Amino acid sequence: MQKELFQPELFLTPKWYLFKNSSLGAVYQNIPWEQLSECLPEENKGPGAPRWFSSQGMFGLMFLKAYLDISDEKLIERFNTDWSLQLFCNKLLKDNERIKDKAIVSRIRSYMADHADWEQVQEVLIRHWKRDMNNTHVLLMDATCYESYLRFPTDVKLLWESCHWVFEKQLFKWCKRLSIKRPRSKYIDQKRKQLDYDL
Repeated sequence: MQKELFQPELFLTPKWYLFKNSSLGAVYQNIPWEQLSECLPEENKGPGAPRWFSSQGMFGLMFLKAYLDISDEKLIERFNTDWSLQLFCNKLLKDNERIKDKAIVSRIRSYMADHADWEQVQEVLIRHWKRDMNNTHVLLMDATCYESYLRFPTDVKLLWESCHWVFEKQLFKWCKRLSIKRPRSKYIDQKRKQLDYDL
């Protein structure tokens, strides 16, 4: 067996230099890896094969998935052939080494969902990125709506349910509670038409 004169980390300095000066390297340097790694439990050193990725590597894969906007399978294909992605995840593969498990990204995502302390993750990222944030007094929330019970014709039913909620569940209730007159509208006429339409 041949002994190495230099440590592998020092030997990879040219690659690391190129990576650090790339756009992906700029993203890498703006992520608090050590604090994020503490949000996952330590690796179990017991019997069995060691896991492919450290805690940093798992977070790295999730960042790459969002950054590259590709499927899990394509991400592993890229990871196997692109040393910059490997450096991003702190897992440089050997020349003859490949990850053949195409479901590994999905399993890592499930593992992180179950074991990561997400409140701590958010605190770490906010603390690290706070100086780069604007309008920190504003709260933005995702208002995406997924219809779970699809019926034909869906668009018309959804529109009518929205009108029904606005008028009967909100407007009429508040008029009654505040003892004020209901505003004039054609809601009753439209309700009759909707009943005919449903039939």
